[in-house]
Amino acid sequence: MVRFKNRYLLLELSLASGAEAGHVLQTLTPKRLLAAVKDAVEGLHGDYGLACVLHSISVKYLNVLTQVALLRCPRAHHRAVWAAMATITNIQKVPCAIRVHHVGGTIKSCQQFLVQHNKKKLKEMVDSAANPAERRQLQTRVEAILKKDAVPLKV
Repeated sequence: MVRFKNRYLLLELSLASGAEAGHVLQTLTPKRLLAAVKDAVEGLHGDYGLACVLHSISVKYLNVLTQVALLRCPRAHHRAVWAAMATITNIQKVPCAIRVHHVGGTIKSCQQFLVQHNKKKLKEMVDSAANPAERRQLQTRVEAILKKDAVPLKV
């Protein structure tokens, strides 16, 4: 029996602002995101490229509030899928860009990267506060969030 080896792409969806983008965020589903990715792979690599990734490609996680998605694809063709991400310019007729933040071999490695990435972003937000009072207020809120979410990941 052969095991299929996969890669997981941690994606950030950057949609254009406006009323249409808000509607798209409400109606964006894993199936619609997957359809956009499949269309991009077929457009860039043709029928052969689509056939190579079709058996294993799926959206494992999609959070429309944080605009983060996790996509599973075959290890042998993950670069083809990654390249196709750059060609996606709109989803449901709304301009967007997709950025790949991390490529991992397991979902857990992508989760750990996302936690570290979010902590770094929160620190940057605190450091960019306009005045010391706002900085202290942000810092106490961030510390409260980090303490509340300080549950270790289960192995």
